Amino acid sequence: MIKVGILGTGFGKNHAELYGKIDGFEVVSIFGRNKDKLAEISNELKVRTTSDINDIIKDPGIDLIDICLPTELHSKWAVEGMKNNKHIFCETPISYSVEDAQEIKEAMLKYNKNLYVDMFIKFSTPHQTAINLVKKEGLGRPHSFRSYNKTSPRWGDLSIRKNIETFHIHNIDFMCEIMGMPKSVTAAAVNYNKKSIVTSSLYYENCYAILESNSNMPYCCPFEIGFEIVFENGVIRYDAVYGEFTREECSVFENNKPREVLSLKMKDEYEEVFKHLLFCLTNNLKSELIDIENAINTVKIKKMIIDSFEKG
Repeated sequence: MIKVGILGTGFGKNHAELYGKIDGFEVVSIFGRNKDKLAEISNELKVRTTSDINDIIKDPGIDLIDICLPTELHSKWAVEGMKNNKHIFCETPISYSVEDAQEIKEAMLKYNKNLYVDMFIKFSTPHQTAINLVKKEGLGRPHSFRSYNKTSPRWGDLSIRKNIETFHIHNIDFMCEIMGMPKSVTAAAVNYNKKSIVTSSLYYENCYAILESNSNMPYCCPFEIGFEIVFENGVIRYDAVYGEFTREECSVFENNKPREVLSLKMKDEYEEVFKHLLFCLTNNLKSELIDIENAINTVKIKKMIIDSFEKG
């Protein structure tokens, strides 16, 4: 049984609910600053709560600390947790700066603990399907990558920087898994108060990627997400609309074969990443999907994008 301490009551509550669905985890305690919120969580989830973060950091009975604090606090408490003999599961993004992410990596190596980052988009069924198809290598080398997400302003502040750091970053993470690190980046962005459009073009050796994140759609529009990966020998394409008229379609085009519309058994990506986390912890394994190296690369690319639109 993996004993978990959670830092934060926003996403932290959602994480506690997910842990409760999976045999093998036990939430020991949740830290927060708002005592009314803590009382509500304690009553609803029947979990111990605390307003003293050290009750969790220093508890020898806790195996894993789940960090759902504001991003600027991730590095401090990830390092403190590992210093106190805890494995770490951290919300994405791992940090706002490359320097903070590197500090977390150095602590992981120094204290010989496992660290995982909640890059859940890779566990979305269509994204996981695409990753597995790429690994089979039958489609050949990727030539181009395009992904998008579009939403009306339902998620609070998604102005340019917030868009890149909390919305665009999922496209970055998925692209990096498929394409690796780019050689250069050109980004354009337009702000509309707390809404924005961000488009990034990323260049590789003989291939390129385009990422679009739009938080400026009218309220009448549904949430949209999709990607297209063009290979030497075929194409993987996914388009989805969520709302009143939900539609999901994932298709594969391959040389000398008819178009194949994949019948996907859609899984909850949030729950899937927690199952993967349990497998890694139970077997004392690092992760190829939600590891610190992938998280650092994502932060590096995010910085390149911000530098491009700010500095030209």
